[in-house]
Amino acid sequence: MTGLLSGTDLGDFVFLGVAAVALGLLIVRSPVVAVIAMLLALFLHVALAPHFPTPPFWFALALVLGAAFWWWLDHRHGRPRGVGAIGYAMGLYLLWIVYSMVSPHELSAATGNPSYTSMAVPGFVVASTLIPFILFLFGRFMLTSTRAVRAVLWVLLLMAGYSATLAVMQFHGLQQWMWPRLSTDPAATWIGRANGVTGQPVENGIVLAVGIAVALQLISRSDEPAWRRWSAAVIAVGCGYGIYLTHTRAAWLSGAIVLVIGAVLAVGYRRWFAAALGIVAAIITAHWSTFTSSDRTAGGIGSESEVDDRLNMIRTALWAAEQKPLTGWGISRFQAVNTYHHQQWSSDVPWIRGHGIVSHENELGILAELGLIGLGLWVLTVVLIAHRLWVAYRRLPGFALTGSPLALTALMALAVFVVSGFTVDLRFLSFGTSVVFLLCGLAVGWNDRHGGSIARIEQKALVHNE
Repeated sequence: MTGLLSGTDLGDFVFLGVAAVALGLLIVRSPVVAVIAMLLALFLHVALAPHFPTPPFWFALALVLGAAFWWWLDHRHGRPRGVGAIGYAMGLYLLWIVYSMVSPHELSAATGNPSYTSMAVPGFVVASTLIPFILFLFGRFMLTSTRAVRAVLWVLLLMAGYSATLAVMQFHGLQQWMWPRLSTDPAATWIGRANGVTGQPVENGIVLAVGIAVALQLISRSDEPAWRRWSAAVIAVGCGYGIYLTHTRAAWLSGAIVLVIGAVLAVGYRRWFAAALGIVAAIITAHWSTFTSSDRTAGGIGSESEVDDRLNMIRTALWAAEQKPLTGWGISRFQAVNTYHHQQWSSDVPWIRGHGIVSHENELGILAELGLIGLGLWVLTVVLIAHRLWVAYRRLPGFALTGSPLALTALMALAVFVVSGFTVDLRFLSFGTSVVFLLCGLAVGWNDRHGGSIARIEQKALVHNE
């Protein structure tokens, strides 16, 4: 995503931005439509990039802002609701990024990026941080109806289903029917893996894992028509198979996390998670030697070279933090640091491994670029969201679509997000990050509006029964 604005003409950007804002103000009166437009623009960004001088998600962002303006006009006379600690943490983190973006730095962000333009860093900030935060706030404050939540869940499930379909087509002789063909392009980075629509196997794993979580939540809903529940079941199976076809450890771990959390916490429908977990465990046990081999195409997870890459990059990030502990080397500068100051983990690891590429560990990448201050604000944001999700899971009713099952789905998504960050810099995975923050916003917002009243009702009922 570093090249989000590469090749973008500033005049086109301004014109389309103004036109999109005008269209948003005139047409988009439904927040859920604006959110779906943003999700589609991010989902298809890589596929559409060669055909548009300006990335379509800028247009979708304008629609979202237009919808937010209309929502504000309709609710400005109501009781104001503060953004709370999460909103303040997000705001401070964004301000720190902006400060880093405008400050002078020793190294250039253009290093290693042949398509670099003056808008590359602002575009990176918008796609990696601003849009996910906006979608969190959108989900928290504006998507306030059960119908809107259901629409978002089904859209996410259909996107996951499409990604799973591409994976099946890629590995079963239907490549000519695929769109986009990112996984079959000879110039692609991850040949032989199911990269999905986004073109990145870890991000595809996030999408598919979230798809499983959403599908199993919807399968358990008695108020969903039977054909929808059967459709969700088919998509869940496809997502599970798609995760396997990524041949990527982080993606497999994402799927396992969803199944384990569901088997433990999904009250009323944990049997689906437990059954899937048992099937996966049995398959792995039966093919253990293959599973632990380095043959990815056969289903192995071993890869010494990738481990060496990450070890050297971890050492480089720690070295960078030692040199500039508080403020870091500057936003979008890790690749430059890793080019001119590349470090070796140990004498057993070849020095060249991981040289000159972007961070493959989310928090260490933030630490190297934004220092302890930036990392602290980021971790604070994630911890506050996780806490509010746990509160929502405990307080909201278990029988409602927007109750504890929604909070649990968001918790699963956040857990997948955090664990995936140990293997990749999540700031480059704009769609996966945005999906996670949107789900978290939905659950936190529903608890803001209904969690307290439900808790008081349950407390009164308990006192009455006593």
